[in-house]
This record gives sequence, C-alpha cells and structure tokens, in this order.
Amino acid sequence: MGLPALVLAQALVSLAPTVQNVRSLPPRAEYVAPGAVAFPQGSVAATPWGSAMVPDTVRQRAVMLSDGYYTRLDIHRYASYATLPLFVIEYLAGQQLLTKGSAAPLWAEKVHKPAAYAVAGVFTVNTVTGLLNLAEASKVREGKQKRWLHSVLMLAADAGMIYGVSVAPSTAKIDARIAGGKVGGWTPHKIATVASMTVATVGYVMMLVGKSD
Repeated sequence: MGLPALVLAQALVSLAPTVQNVRSLPPRAEYVAPGAVAFPQGSVAATPWGSAMVPDTVRQRAVMLSDGYYTRLDIHRYASYATLPLFVIEYLAGQQLLTKGSAAPLWAEKVHKPAAYAVAGVFTVNTVTGLLNLAEASKVREGKQKRWLHSVLMLAADAGMIYGVSVAPSTAKIDARIAGGKVGGWTPHKIATVASMTVATVGYVMMLVGKSD
C-alpha cells in the first residue's frame, strides 16, 4: 500500500463513529415522532444519539367533541333560561295556596300545577343532556371541576324536587291546616322545593360565570 492510500485509510478510520463520539452528540429530545412512546417527565430515554432527558414540557393531546355535544349544550342552556322565571311563578302560586287554601286566587290554582310540570320537564331535559355531555367531556381538563360540581348540585336539586312532589299536600289538607291555626309557614313540601330551587339556582348561576362548557 502506498503512502497516499495509507493516509486516506487512517483518515477514514478516525472519522468513523465510536461509542464516545456518538454519545457526545447533542440529544434530539425536542422532536417526538408520531406514535412514539411517551416517557415520564425527567426520565432518560434511548435515542439514536444515546441517552437523553425527556423535556419537562409535555404537550396535551386535543380532545375532539362531537356535534351532538354542542347541540345538547345549546338545548341545556336554552332550557336553563326558563328555570328562574318558573321558580318565581311556582313559589308565588304555592304561597297563595298554602296561606289561603281553597280560597286562594284562581290564577294560583291554575298556574301552580302547570308550572310544576314545566319545572319537571326542564329538570328532566337538563339532567339527560347534562349527564351525556359530562360523560363526553370527561377528558377535557379545563372547567372539569366546575362541571362536576354543577352536576352534583343539579342532581341534588332533582332529588329534592322529587321528594317535594311526593309530600305535596292536597287543598283539603291545607284547609284543615288553616282551620287548625297554621297559616302559611313551612311544610315538608315547601322546605324540599325551596331548598331544591336554591341549590339549582346556585348551580345555574355558577355555570353562567365564565360561560364554562
């Protein structure tokens, strides 16, 4: 082998990658290939260039919500707009019936039951749409605690309303109560329904603040 060939061979050998010079290359931890396995923050991952620290910043995967989610959300919101007015009508009519019995104004007698049915309908629609959306958005971190708290409050209001309806007194019982000297006051029906209205109002107003989905 001549001298030029020997010099060329020695140069090629010196440029060949070794364990030491490969590990001295800068790590490429910033790039994550599609489908790559995620490692815990601060752990050591094997790369083509040697070991590298996984960066502390972890990108969250976007959660896609269906069109049905937003349709249910609109129904939920529009039904909620009728909640507070129905509560006011229901309370005023119920108070007239509780204090006057069969002598209550005709409007109170005609309005109380339809308003109660409307409240039941709104609660049913919002319970169904709310629970479906709560399940679909379970992986969305933003506003998660608020959605869960809202759901718990509204389910408690549902339970209170159901109990209140089950103990609602008849007009004859109210008349007997008035004849016994108990005018107005708090009956189990009134306690349950007013408590449910209060809890539902808190849950309703809580979701209005910040317009959380």
